[in-house]
Amino acid sequence: MDDVYLAFCDQLQQAQLGQVALLDEDDGLLMRWAQICDVMLQQLESQQEALGTEQVDSWMLERNTWQLVQALYAERLAEVRASSSESASTSANPYTPPLSVAQHLIEHDKQLVELSVRHTAKRRYLRSSGSLPSPRFAIRDWLHSIPTTLNPAEVRRGYLPWTKNKIKQAKRSGQPLPRGIVKQLDPDAVLREAKNAQGGAGGRLESDDAAYEKALLRSLFEYVRAGQLDLAIDMCRQSDQSWRAASLSGGKLASDRALASSDSGFGQDEDAMDDELLQGGSKISGNVNRRLWKMMCRKLASSPNLDPYERALYGAISGDTASVLPVCSSWEDIVWVHVNSLFEAHVESGLWHSSSGRYWSHGSVQPIDDSTKRGVKSTIDPEDALLAPAAKGIRSELESIFDRLLKLERGDVAQASKNPYRVSQTYLIVGKIGDLLTTFVERLEVAAQDTEPEALAHLLRFFTHLILVLRLLNQPLPTHPANRILEAYISVLEANDQSESLIAFYASQLDSTSAIESYAHFLLTFGPDSDRQSRKLALLKASEHGLDLAAIACRTVELVLQDVRDDMLTELNEDRRLGSSEAFDAYARIDARQLELIRSLEWLTFDRRTYSEALTQANALTRYFLSTDIPHAARELIFQLPADLLPIEAAQVVEKKGEDRDAQIREFLDYTSLFACLEKHTRWAEVWSRKPRTNAPKLEHNAFKDGIATLIDDFYESTVLLLNSDWLKLELSLNDGNLDTPRRLAELARIRQLVIPHLVLRLHFTLYDSREILPSYVCDLVNALQTNPLTISPILLMHSSLQRCFELANLVADERTQLYLEFVGERTNLIGDYLDQVRLASLAALEVGKDRSAFSVA
Repeated sequence: MDDVYLAFCDQLQQAQLGQVALLDEDDGLLMRWAQICDVMLQQLESQQEALGTEQVDSWMLERNTWQLVQALYAERLAEVRASSSESASTSANPYTPPLSVAQHLIEHDKQLVELSVRHTAKRRYLRSSGSLPSPRFAIRDWLHSIPTTLNPAEVRRGYLPWTKNKIKQAKRSGQPLPRGIVKQLDPDAVLREAKNAQGGAGGRLESDDAAYEKALLRSLFEYVRAGQLDLAIDMCRQSDQSWRAASLSGGKLASDRALASSDSGFGQDEDAMDDELLQGGSKISGNVNRRLWKMMCRKLASSPNLDPYERALYGAISGDTASVLPVCSSWEDIVWVHVNSLFEAHVESGLWHSSSGRYWSHGSVQPIDDSTKRGVKSTIDPEDALLAPAAKGIRSELESIFDRLLKLERGDVAQASKNPYRVSQTYLIVGKIGDLLTTFVERLEVAAQDTEPEALAHLLRFFTHLILVLRLLNQPLPTHPANRILEAYISVLEANDQSESLIAFYASQLDSTSAIESYAHFLLTFGPDSDRQSRKLALLKASEHGLDLAAIACRTVELVLQDVRDDMLTELNEDRRLGSSEAFDAYARIDARQLELIRSLEWLTFDRRTYSEALTQANALTRYFLSTDIPHAARELIFQLPADLLPIEAAQVVEKKGEDRDAQIREFLDYTSLFACLEKHTRWAEVWSRKPRTNAPKLEHNAFKDGIATLIDDFYESTVLLLNSDWLKLELSLNDGNLDTPRRLAELARIRQLVIPHLVLRLHFTLYDSREILPSYVCDLVNALQTNPLTISPILLMHSSLQRCFELANLVADERTQLYLEFVGERTNLIGDYLDQVRLASLAALEVGKDRSAFSVA
């Protein structure tokens, strides 16, 4: 199946580039798609799949549908020939031959062209019977190409040889013929003697001849069903039934080269005529009494004593339906019967009501009354069996035909009418492709539940390519259903692990918004386990097919983070606090969901055009992580971003001033400052955990103290700098029209209330725990004591760590920073906890003063 996805896409791309014609009946896009279906059918047969299975039927019906699309749109999009003035041609030549009139009629009526059968050369037409010329492939010819069966009987020379031998033997021997055997061999002998026989005992052929006749009649009908009347006539001649060949040839329209001159307005194919004459033909051909011939064929077809296939044979060539339907076994057969009848009736009506050639149709050269001219359907006599089907328009009659098929008592045909491919064929024929797509989309959800995934994928591929080829043909299609089908097909490609290039191509066929949405959903399939390079290649494939790379990257991240935004609203309604320094762990293990969120921002870092959005989303996600007590994820996110992101954004702010961009950069820098502080605390904690034993060498103790002192200095200075910097206090205008601004300010305020108390407590605990370690400037203090010991107060002998605890408390209480406000919430109050810790530091300081009093006296 994977090869099919690629094969259809490859042919479509070639057509879009102009390398493949769309409607070429030999090697166009539609015919190539039909050939792909044929290849699949051959593969199924080679795998010994039973013919008639659902899978085989699907491929066969899809192939037939592509052929129908080619047939219909080759006609519908062909230019109609400019018709000459009919009144002028009428007065100049009322003897225009019926063949020329019919040809002109068909070529200038698009609906008749759709119904007609193709004959690429008039020479072929002149040898056929009952078929009318059309320059292209259309509905009736399409139906001819898909007969149910075609198993011609063996050609046998000699006319009724077994019966003839029986008659000869009886005459030679003087013995009577076996009971019921015909006494004569003329074509009517069987019917005549059966009618005259007593008790129905007469009018039969010898068994071998009867069997051959039955097989021959079926073969002749099958040839006609397949649009090969000329082969049926040839088979009659080869079987020494020239009389039957003549009876089948009566539908040939009369033509006379002399009367069909260019002066009449109906030009002739001179080369075709010359070829006909060179091959022994006559310039005069066809049946002048064709209407009478049709009536006789119908009379014959209505005879109940004839073989069903003989009745169907003559009914088919005369446009009858009642005599043909009994031998039809498939939906296509029945549609062909009605289309054939409709076409023949409209041509017959056109000949009857046309002013041209009125001598042949009315036996007079007098002008036809306006009320009876072709096109006035009200003048058709409903009792005229040859014309009655033409009373309605072709399109409305076709709709009526398909409606009747759905209501047939034959359940198999009614069920076949509901097959999605046949439904598509129906809508295509009646020209309601928009209704087809709308109906399919309406039933798509139900179909997804009731249909096997493989069958649904098959249907979606078909409908997707039908939409795309009709777009190439500039056909109007309903936008929503078309996009919905394409989106569903893209989902199928994703589910079948198709390549990024393939998915990007089909996403590019959607309208701009849908294309972005669909490809973004595809990129979501690249989970946290996918490598960065694979993600980058998948995103860049979008630009190769004309998709907006930046918009897709942004939308992908939005889809990943949309749940996060909902969670943020919940978090804002909760008053959470970090109770201790251990609660804020920036180095905890990251789970799969957190990693997915972090890596989602990678989509915004592959192209510098999305750096601005990357910064915005990074800040938003960091706010989420910090507000939900996941600092380790926030830290990982900050350090995963490209090193050049901030410099590039800063340069753009200089070039294009913007308050929001400046605020985004400031917010990001504040986060990096926070994690720089936490990193310094972590380094202190690591060294502190390796404190030397009490009996360790003095040199080791001194080295440890020096190292700890340096780390404490670094952590203290960084944290105080952060607390003095109005951390996360951004100046954002509520009147900028951005609906996210109030929410963002609330999130920032929330994070300050969570982080600042924790950071203050963490620094306080660090200073307090290391109070026994003298800082580097104690040496200066000792020197001062030696110089003037009486001037040194004992309180100055306390550890600088404790002194910094008090400096930190002063900073928290400072009205300029108002950090104390961050300790107080609606339902919690951490200021009391902090003051308790400051009290312990004060007690420790008093202890230090007591211990140093003796030293000061000395």
